[in-house]
Amino acid sequence: MAKTFLFVNENIFTFNSGTEFSAMNRQKLFKTNKKDSKIVTRNYNQGLHQEIEKYGLESSDILNMYDYFQNVTDVPHKHAYLRYSDMVDKNEYKIDGVDNNKSYIEQKGKVVAQVNIFPLTIGEIGTVDYFDRFGNTSSRDVWDGRGFRSKTQYLHPDGQVGHEILFDYDGNPVMEITHMNINGQVHPTMFKLLNYKGRNMRFNTEDELFEFFLNEISDPKKTILINDRPTLTDVVANVKNVAARYQFLHNEQTTDANLAGSAKGKLYPILENLFHKHLQDYDGLIVSTPQQRDDLSRLFPEVKTYAIFDSAIFNDQAEEIRKSLEDDRSNNVVYAGRIFRDKHIDQLIQTVSFAKNRVPDIHLDVIGYFESEEYRQELLNLVKKLGLDTNVDFKGYLIGKDKEAVLSQAKVMLQTSFGEGLSMSLVNGLEYGLPEVAYDVNYGPLNIIDNDVNGYLVPAGNVREAAGHIDDIMLDNALFKKLSNGSLVKAKEFSSANVIKQWNQIK
Repeated sequence: MAKTFLFVNENIFTFNSGTEFSAMNRQKLFKTNKKDSKIVTRNYNQGLHQEIEKYGLESSDILNMYDYFQNVTDVPHKHAYLRYSDMVDKNEYKIDGVDNNKSYIEQKGKVVAQVNIFPLTIGEIGTVDYFDRFGNTSSRDVWDGRGFRSKTQYLHPDGQVGHEILFDYDGNPVMEITHMNINGQVHPTMFKLLNYKGRNMRFNTEDELFEFFLNEISDPKKTILINDRPTLTDVVANVKNVAARYQFLHNEQTTDANLAGSAKGKLYPILENLFHKHLQDYDGLIVSTPQQRDDLSRLFPEVKTYAIFDSAIFNDQAEEIRKSLEDDRSNNVVYAGRIFRDKHIDQLIQTVSFAKNRVPDIHLDVIGYFESEEYRQELLNLVKKLGLDTNVDFKGYLIGKDKEAVLSQAKVMLQTSFGEGLSMSLVNGLEYGLPEVAYDVNYGPLNIIDNDVNGYLVPAGNVREAAGHIDDIMLDNALFKKLSNGSLVKAKEFSSANVIKQWNQIK
């Protein structure tokens, strides 16, 4: 019997990490190979279907819990332009456009509501805030990006949500969410399905509702759950109506990657429940490298562990990229990924500072989103302190053609994290024929970089050695071409054909 694979995740965000990219890459891989699969998400997201389009996915590739209970899983997009919406009785109310982001609704000269335009659209309804006679927001309508009112929130005078009602496409209530103040913070305390299959059903938490949802959509003979998020380990472990369930670990399992293969290694707190409570509830673990598989098999022999790359390179896309590449590239170094402290972005900057001594026109492009405004300021201050104002550019979060343009012009990809599961960024860099320099850490880089073949592995923290390799690549065109060709050859190991063979282990 053919199996159905459900890739369990929290959300597809505006800014996604490697975990979401892995799930989307995998969905494309499975669909290309005609395997029945979907990404399944928990979180409410009014713009979910707009987000997935950016990454080349369709609505049929994803199933969201709230969409399911609202009966809007296959609703087509309809432009909900404020000017033409029947939401506003134009005989009684006036629409006063403020700017491209919002408009006021006025009645007899008094503002009674504010319409916030859906992001990246022209005049389409996003949310509608309704004001009481004192000017406070008393309620808010949230519109789905596909063009219909999805839910109404009733707010306390301080602006915090008190109660929510979610609707189906025709405007009928299908769910209520109650919020209460607990120790000074408002939390959802009750999720209630209304007339679901003829009865009302209450759940204390969103995860309880998600567990019920997963049971509802699963088949005990066909469904295989692949859980991508450790935050959902407990939920997936409790789902009954499945043929099998697996936990995918996208990163090293210990806080010190050097100790990942030792019993002395301290597990990340988020993984404690998996390894000390739920291992028996899973049919296996999936990791991205043979080294991590072997370590976990030795440390936790009671569970089967599989090695499957969490990123696949599609042949047609790779061929298109190869044709567009030019040998004459700028002296650009590129980093792509989260701009978080655990990625040691400060060491990227320090490396470029040392490399600048031999290559004055070196330039670092950093692609990604910041952990916090505080960390952004720290890095900007470091750039200024080292005199690199014209040598470092934080490009922001880029996808699609914008990201491709930066990678196509780079000469080296640099990574300075102290631990990696695989590193989708380094795999992505291979497609662009980028020589790569990274720290020699568990687990991923040593599976991607072969010394003096397509790049260099250096001891963690050795920014001077990393800088030396970057300079050599930029000053020696023959070396650059050799390593660039090495990356294009290495990319074939991560082809979609090879990765789908790895997935055939899972049954």
